[in-house]
Amino acid sequence: MNEIVKDVQVATLKVGEACDYVCDKIGLKEHHDELVTGRIFVTGAQGVLGYRVAQRLLNSGHPSTRIGYRHPEDLSYFANELSSKGAEVVHFDWKDKTTYAASLDAVKIVFCVTPYIENWAQTFPAFLRACEKAGVEYFVKVSFYHARNENDIYQKANFVRLHAACDDLLSMSSIPYTILSASHLMSNSLVMHHAEDAGKDKEKPIVLYGASEGKNINYVSPNDIAEVATRVIMYSKPHVRKEYTLTGLQPISDDDLACALAKHSKRPVFYEDLPINMLVQKEEDGFTSVDDVDWKVRDFIGLEKLKATGFEEDIGFISHDIEKICKRKPETVDQYLEATESMTPLEKWIFE
Repeated sequence: MNEIVKDVQVATLKVGEACDYVCDKIGLKEHHDELVTGRIFVTGAQGVLGYRVAQRLLNSGHPSTRIGYRHPEDLSYFANELSSKGAEVVHFDWKDKTTYAASLDAVKIVFCVTPYIENWAQTFPAFLRACEKAGVEYFVKVSFYHARNENDIYQKANFVRLHAACDDLLSMSSIPYTILSASHLMSNSLVMHHAEDAGKDKEKPIVLYGASEGKNINYVSPNDIAEVATRVIMYSKPHVRKEYTLTGLQPISDDDLACALAKHSKRPVFYEDLPINMLVQKEEDGFTSVDDVDWKVRDFIGLEKLKATGFEEDIGFISHDIEKICKRKPETVDQYLEATESMTPLEKWIFE
């Protein structure tokens, strides 16, 4: 019996040491006694947000981080790196409900980035029910800017409306939650052109296409979203049942974004603004699978139309939630592009 007590004391001490380390790493020392110590399940760990959140949790010394992959036996770059830092890698497939229960076993918190697959919003209700059944105590979801603002201009985009429907379900569930509604990611152009341009001649121009009509766009750094998410996850008390709007410091044009990419990558990068009908044709021609055309083009064009309204140039578009939570201003595009050590291969290709 004494040996059992001794083992428990040792285990408790280790958890305490881990909490001290985590507090120190993410600047939450004053909330040591309220810091989360349970298992955290991160979806989308091969994407720019899920990867960064998992990376931060592991780097801060959080004792139990689980990440889900559709084919964990074929460890990708993401899974390999994260598992080497102590992450538990499990089989999880948004399209296969039978993988939900095991993935959520003994999970206390879920960080959810919805999948970018056709009919993705149809998978969310079943996953949310599985979380309720598993006894998940806290759910942090990434959404889009003003997704739940009725009669907002952003409701014109189908992608935004689908997020709103999922956010509504989460808000009505039995699970305490926080919703992080972000504007356009600074990483979007890199991710979208990864397959097309990665590995090509470095002297060959990279052309980014869009239809923002010269308007300034509010891009937010994925590093900022991940930092907010990590702080919210680790110290949830003040953030429960709240929705935060995460925006960049100031809007920039797509031309300026291309110039910044060119400066930091030392490669020729240009932006070409096209009329919507020409952009639709350009996007459709770029897909090798006919099945991908309708929904991906619809989502892309929907967001480009929003950019062209100029709504994001208004100073009222900018939120200060990142500054309030992280105690610093949001990153600029230059700062995001300088932080290559935090990037996924989907972003790094332009620097290689």
